Amino acid sequence: MTEEKKQPEQAGQSQKPSQPQQPPTLGPYFLSVFLFALGLWCVYDGWFTTDPEMFRHMDFNRFMAILFIPFAIYDFIRTRRSEMARKAKQAQKSIAKDDSKS
Repeated sequence: MTEEKKQPEQAGQSQKPSQPQQPPTLGPYFLSVFLFALGLWCVYDGWFTTDPEMFRHMDFNRFMAILFIPFAIYDFIRTRRSEMARKAKQAQKSIAKDDSKS
């Protein structure tokens, strides 16, 4: 009266992937966006907060905002250039493959 679920081993089928699964990767701009968001948070805590608890961390937050935001912009520009170069290289390779086939 009860339905039994057949396991793949019982059914005679093995479900082994042909390639190992790749771990999830973060996007190329993740570090830039993360640093910029962290810099904005430090700007808020360093210059705009009204919380008296945060006043003792004000200098640290100001310094980190000045450090994080320019580095985030630099990293974004560097990543953008490398991504554009990588795409151009792939396009050249695909063109070369198409030319060699004809």
